[in-house]
Amino acid sequence: MPNYRHEVYWQTTEAAEPQDALTGDVDCDVAVVGAGFTGMWTAYSLKKARPELSVHLLDAGLAGGAASGTADGFVTPTLGKDLDQLIRIYGAEAAGKASAIVGRSILEIGRFCRREKVDAEYEANDYLMVALNDGQLARLEHDRQLALKLGSDTKIMDAAEARAYVDSPEIKGAVRVGGALVNPYKLARGLARTLRAAGVAIHERTPVQRVEPAATAGAPHTVVTAAGRVRAPQVVLATSASQYTFAGFQRRVLPMWSYVLISEPLTEEQLGRVHWPGREGLVEAKTFLHCGRFTADNRVMWAGGRAYYYPCSPFDRAHMQNPAIYRELTASFARFFPAWRDVRFEFAYGGVIDITRDMMPHFGTLRPGLHYGYGYCGNGIAATHTGGRILRDLVLGEKTDYSTLALVDAPRPTFPPEPISFAGYQVLSRVYEWKDRRG
Repeated sequence: MPNYRHEVYWQTTEAAEPQDALTGDVDCDVAVVGAGFTGMWTAYSLKKARPELSVHLLDAGLAGGAASGTADGFVTPTLGKDLDQLIRIYGAEAAGKASAIVGRSILEIGRFCRREKVDAEYEANDYLMVALNDGQLARLEHDRQLALKLGSDTKIMDAAEARAYVDSPEIKGAVRVGGALVNPYKLARGLARTLRAAGVAIHERTPVQRVEPAATAGAPHTVVTAAGRVRAPQVVLATSASQYTFAGFQRRVLPMWSYVLISEPLTEEQLGRVHWPGREGLVEAKTFLHCGRFTADNRVMWAGGRAYYYPCSPFDRAHMQNPAIYRELTASFARFFPAWRDVRFEFAYGGVIDITRDMMPHFGTLRPGLHYGYGYCGNGIAATHTGGRILRDLVLGEKTDYSTLALVDAPRPTFPPEPISFAGYQVLSRVYEWKDRRG
């Protein structure tokens, strides 16, 4: 196997400034478990709405150091798996409302970066959903018909039109979708700095052992750690793929690994070989899709393929080393960009995403004062911003366009127990791979 760096590229672009772990007991208005995007956007939205609130965030690692800071950096309007699934579960009207709100979050993240002077390398350059065969072209048309139900029309470009955006011999057609690209780690760390400046306490390297619900009405819930407790009348659980470790969430989430290759910085000569002037993101129109993009320093990211589930050791960093997926990603990149066959990949790593049974994110209130948000299925950068608004309004008890979305307090289907879930994952993976090969 090539001599890859098995570390997250994004996390090499900015030095961390670790905050103190929790020591002792604390009382506050709101405790948020998880300092990823969901938890931090919740805290940010709360402080904007009610600056007087005391808010404490707790994270087992660094703020933005897990799924949020490992993401591919695509800021898309997708909720969960795809629009098809969203409409199937909630209907066209509710799906349209939710999609529109997540679309606003794409713009709001850009405004946040400008307003708070966060250099997250935000680029509002959209992305291309590309088809590589007739079956995928049919899928683009299917998605176009779904968009029409929501009052939005899109144009399917033919091969020549699509290749004017990015010149790959593999592309047979494409649709341009509104979106942006960011450096997710810089966004997360900038958000954390903004929160601290606003008076939010962030306790890093503070694993939460459990949440003890209030014993009586009006009493605070208690967030228990090894070094202290945080008591708050309002608690938000926002721990992504770790959500299943808390009471009330068992078998609601499967932690799955998705993998990434990132090249060395391309030379001017290498950049000139492929016509890609707008630097749009690329996403294949299939289930186990590949996606590609540039970084700010002109590296190329190529990610995706099959997702991996390790039921016995879901968070073991040894899973960073996966020669099979890295070979598959290298081969698919060479097919897509034959002019870049000599490009060397420097970084190879994986990250854990939170998969739900219905492939949709879920938000709601488990019991009075205990709220949750999770399940972005790999499409979370914009949706977590929306989730922060939802959870703000649930904490404040306000009925708004956010708190009344169909995603809120929706049924949360469970996965079957092991080893049935693992067997089901294996079968479905083979089915999806077969469908993807057929187009």
